[in-house]
Amino acid sequence: MDPELQALREARLAQLKGDTPGSGGGSAAAGGKQGGSDSRPAIGTAIAGYLEPQALERLSRVNLVRPDRAQSVENYLTNIIGQGHVTRKISEDEIVQLLHGVARQENKRNDTRIIFDRRDELATMDDMELVGKDHVTSDEDDFFE
Repeated sequence: MDPELQALREARLAQLKGDTPGSGGGSAAAGGKQGGSDSRPAIGTAIAGYLEPQALERLSRVNLVRPDRAQSVENYLTNIIGQGHVTRKISEDEIVQLLHGVARQENKRNDTRIIFDRRDELATMDDMELVGKDHVTSDEDDFFE
């Protein structure tokens, strides 16, 4: 891998963790947010210590695009960390699985169903008989008269 790219990735990861040595931002502690010009909150420092660097990077990228999903994953991780269920660092694959689970839940909530009520031919014929003998059939169309 290109050493310059690696240095940029490490600097970005340090910025996400809140270590920002000499980045010149200065406002990271003022608003409780990282990233300066971005109005979205960064990933919480409470869970950052429990994530592998790749997982933290993935979650921060998702936070840029889909902050609602990242917030759902962060809330879930905060809950399980608070309950003491996490004994090791969470990998990027596990973050991806959590994101897929959140997406499935959203799809279930937003699932639109169209139900067709099909009636059989005999039922419609019975309905026509109930209307009366003067019902217009398909051969007799009085619309254009």
